[in-house]
Amino acid sequence: MNKYTRGIFLFMGDAFSLLLSAVLVYGLLMSFTTIEKPFPVVPTLITVGSVLAGLMIFRMYMVNWRYTSLNDLGRIILGITVGGGLSFGMAQLLVGVESYDAIFMTLLLSNSILLISGFRISKRMYLGLIKSQNKKNKHAIIFGGESEGEQILRDILTNDNWNLTVYGIFDDRVMPGLLLHGVRIMGGKNEMIEYIKNHPVDQLIIAFPQYPKKDLKEVIDEVKTIRSDIDIKVLPSFHSLTDNPVGFEHVREISIEDILGREPVSIDLQSIKSSITDKTVLVTGGGGSIGSELVRQCANLKPEKLIALDIDETELFHIENEFKNRDINVTPCVASITDSKKMDKVLGFYRPDVIFHAAAYKHVPMMESFPGEAIKVNVGGTRLMASLACKHEVDKFIMVSTDKAVNPANVMGTTKRIAEEICMAYNGTCITKFISVRFGNVLGSRGSVVPLFISQIKNGGPVTITDPEMMRYFMTIPEAVLLVMQAGSMGKGGEVFVLDMGEPVKILDMAEELIRLHGLEPYRDITIKITGLRPGEKLFEELLNAEEGVIETEHEEIFKAICSRKLSSSVLEKRINQLFSLLETDNKDSIRTQLKSIVPTYSFVVPEKLKTNGVAKVKDTDGPLIVGERS
Repeated sequence: MNKYTRGIFLFMGDAFSLLLSAVLVYGLLMSFTTIEKPFPVVPTLITVGSVLAGLMIFRMYMVNWRYTSLNDLGRIILGITVGGGLSFGMAQLLVGVESYDAIFMTLLLSNSILLISGFRISKRMYLGLIKSQNKKNKHAIIFGGESEGEQILRDILTNDNWNLTVYGIFDDRVMPGLLLHGVRIMGGKNEMIEYIKNHPVDQLIIAFPQYPKKDLKEVIDEVKTIRSDIDIKVLPSFHSLTDNPVGFEHVREISIEDILGREPVSIDLQSIKSSITDKTVLVTGGGGSIGSELVRQCANLKPEKLIALDIDETELFHIENEFKNRDINVTPCVASITDSKKMDKVLGFYRPDVIFHAAAYKHVPMMESFPGEAIKVNVGGTRLMASLACKHEVDKFIMVSTDKAVNPANVMGTTKRIAEEICMAYNGTCITKFISVRFGNVLGSRGSVVPLFISQIKNGGPVTITDPEMMRYFMTIPEAVLLVMQAGSMGKGGEVFVLDMGEPVKILDMAEELIRLHGLEPYRDITIKITGLRPGEKLFEELLNAEEGVIETEHEEIFKAICSRKLSSSVLEKRINQLFSLLETDNKDSIRTQLKSIVPTYSFVVPEKLKTNGVAKVKDTDGPLIVGERS
């Protein structure tokens, strides 16, 4: 059926229900009297026509028969009431209304409420009660009985594709014994554990986003101890910048971030909206883990134009394809941020109001082998984008930085620290406000430890970690991106914001939890192998330099670093030029030594052959020597 044939079908069904009601009412009245009365044809026709008109007024022929709701039933009653009032007026005006006719019409209207409502809800009852008996649904329970749990339950009840039957809801916040869409609230967490012990539960749906992650881990461990084969799904605590209702499609498998991640952060949605809505937004590195999520979150805020720029055409194709059936048009742009002519044309054509600069080389060991490439992209690309942002009068330039920029022990972190210096140097030289946002590792990003561990577990092990004491700060990708956007909306220019990453997590603990999430036991089913630190790795990452302090901001999870400029803008520019001159030599030791002259806290050990009288020397393109601190 299309919407027209469905409307005609419902109209005919309502008309038949009204006529059947008239016949039933006439038979009922005749059973109580000995006086033979003719069938009231004219009052019947007036009532049928008026009621159908009343239902049209309330748009009851534009609804879906299968999904008739309580709201629809309320509109049916209103439509019949309005139509009934209209029918009495018309009958009095045309033929006059005697007492018998008034009783007949009143009973007809009352009876029609039952018959029309029954007709309208019949398909839903058929699918929900009769059809469900013909197939085996999974035995499901829901932990969480407030708004999120109610919406998921309603979605399950109205959509038989999920193949679930919810037998109970558990929530300590809701009074036991109450019914929610016909499903009983059976108690809290303790009652749920007892229920799982005594019933064949196939699926547990955790619809409790506010539940503390420490407690959530305990619940999952206890449930898995009772029933290792139970399917646990969770509604994530952190979604996206959208007010769309929650549905069962938002529920996903339990993942490592649900039990090891930080507690949900708060977001000032209004301030982020004002910085994105109706603006032209450019995201560099738009195909990467952070960049693609920036594109998704910005898309929810209805920018005037959204451009995803990346050198990887395959990832841009995936992003473009993801948004094909959505209202927002994401414009892909294949380009390198090191191509000055191309980037000048891109910014001149699109005239962005906001640039999120997420394009960078990020893999530490790889960049130790190819330091020149990290310098070209992370330093040169940032410098080019910053200069073009000034030229084209971009309002805000937000650069995604990293905790590895603090006391860097590797080329990647050092180049990102220089990128921060570039942003601070350019701020104040034009109308563009330059802001850097520094955070730690994100769970599940490409090339990160979690996908690697999952792949190793699926292949039967071993899971490899570099050191049993290694610790890292972790945050989910959506959390990191939304806090970047929040910091960007707060920034006035020149800041280096630091995100509160919570408590650091031991990589060994994470590996063990991931193995357990796959229903296996660490060291018994899957071994864990220690491989040793890789080049450029540190046991612990820092978010702030020891000599730096922080200033609190209006957002409790975002701090402003007190960054003391080590070099003037002219000296910084000169040393970066010298750094690029060294790239032609491909002398990695000289390149690292020059990096140290720009970032003194870089812990690279200067080779003996480059040391003279306790200082490191690198040839200046103009003649003099650049002196850096001894390591």
